[in-house]
Amino acid sequence: MSGRLHPKQMRTAAAWRGDERGFTLVEMLMATVIVVVGLVAVAQLVPTSIMMNANNRNDGTALVIAQRQMEALRAVPLTATTFTDPSGLTCPLSTTCSVGDPSQSGVVGTQDPAGGYWFAYTDPNDPAGAVNDVRWAVVTVTNGAGAVTGRRIIVGAFRRGMKTLTYPVSLDTMVSK
Repeated sequence: MSGRLHPKQMRTAAAWRGDERGFTLVEMLMATVIVVVGLVAVAQLVPTSIMMNANNRNDGTALVIAQRQMEALRAVPLTATTFTDPSGLTCPLSTTCSVGDPSQSGVVGTQDPAGGYWFAYTDPNDPAGAVNDVRWAVVTVTNGAGAVTGRRIIVGAFRRGMKTLTYPVSLDTMVSK
């Protein structure tokens, strides 16, 4: 036997190669459309994830600010009705902030930007210079003799100027003798 193919074998090999055509142009176009649709869907997730990341960062900052404010309010003696902060972190410099009125037991202090129950805080470590709104309400609890026996403190903080709907971070605690 020589290395040459028999004519009958050559026809069979030629017929076999003729069936191997590969992908048609239509099949390639359909595959390309499917891949492009998938890539566009994934690409639309990128801006959403960036926005969600920014919102989470802002919520984390607001939580730290609210925790700091809560600790400052908890540290105020029950007999005091106001406090000041020489560092300006929990009450603006040269301002007196309120922590409830013992003559109005069970009455909530205002949460509106008035009356010493709020301030705007700008984080010095934030390169964007974002302003956070910090507000609190205080419910003073007294006994029958009019002595203050406790306070319920509610603190809220959020970043101003958000492009999406944002809720404040809220903390609530009770301080008593």
